[in-house]
Amino acid sequence: MNVFGLSVAQFETILLIMVRVSAMLALVPVFSQNQIPQLARFGLGLLLSFVLIRTVPAMAPLGMGELVVAILAQVFVGLVFGFVAFLLFTGIQFAGEIIDIQIGFAVVNIVNPLTSQSVTVIGEFQLALTTLLYLAVDAHHALLAGIAGSFNLVPLPYAGAPEIVAGDVVRFFSQCLFIVFEIAAPVAIALFLVNVMLGLMARVAPQMNVFVVGFPIQISVGLIMLIVTMPLVGAVFPSLVDQSSHELDTVLRAMGPQPAGATPLPRAGP
Repeated sequence: MNVFGLSVAQFETILLIMVRVSAMLALVPVFSQNQIPQLARFGLGLLLSFVLIRTVPAMAPLGMGELVVAILAQVFVGLVFGFVAFLLFTGIQFAGEIIDIQIGFAVVNIVNPLTSQSVTVIGEFQLALTTLLYLAVDAHHALLAGIAGSFNLVPLPYAGAPEIVAGDVVRFFSQCLFIVFEIAAPVAIALFLVNVMLGLMARVAPQMNVFVVGFPIQISVGLIMLIVTMPLVGAVFPSLVDQSSHELDTVLRAMGPQPAGATPLPRAGP
C-alpha cells in the first residue's frame, strides 16, 4: 500500500516528524511569534520535515493504536522542548516586570504583539531586546540544529522517562529564577536605596511631600541604572543561550532510551 507514492512506514515516519517539529515551532522563541503567519510556520515545519526525512531511519509499520500513542509522544517531546527553550525569554521578561514594579511603571500596561497579552513597559522592552540578541548571536540556528538533533536523542516513535523530565524542568525553572535576580538585582537594589533615602528624608523633613519628590527620583534612577546595566545583559546573553542549549540537551537525553552502558549520543545543539 502506497500513500502519495510513499510506503506506509515512510508515511508514518514523516507524519511523526511533522507532528514533533510543528509542536516545537509552536513554542520555541522567535518562530512561535504571532507576527509569523501560521501558514508560513506550517510551511517551515513541512520543509524541515522533508529535510529531516532523509536523516531519520524509517520505522516499521505501526498499528492504529500504536500510531496514536506515537503521535501523542511526539507532541509531548515538542511541547517540552519548546517550553524549556522559552524559559530564557520568560525569565528576562519577568525581570523587566520586577523593574517596572520598583520604578512605578507597573500601572502602565501595553499589549504585547507577540502574545496579545497585557505586559509592562520595561518587560516588553527587555523581551524585544532579548529577541534581537537571540537573532544576533545566531541562536535560532542552534535551535534548528537542536530540533534536528532531537531525533538522534529521542528516536521515533516513542519517548520515555517522564519522571526524570519533570525533575529536570523544575530544576531549569529554578535556574530561570536566578536569571531574573541577576538581571533585575542592580536596578532593584538601587531603587531600594532610593526608597530608604526618601524614608529618611520624610523623617527629617515631615513637611516635604515625599510622594511628589519620590516619583521623579525613582524614575530617573531606575532608567539610568537600566541604561548602565544594559551592556551587561548583552555580555552575559551568549552564556545564557549556551546554558539553554545544555538544558535542552539534558531534557532530550532524559526522554530518550536509557540502555545500560550505552555510548553517549551527540548533543542536540551546538
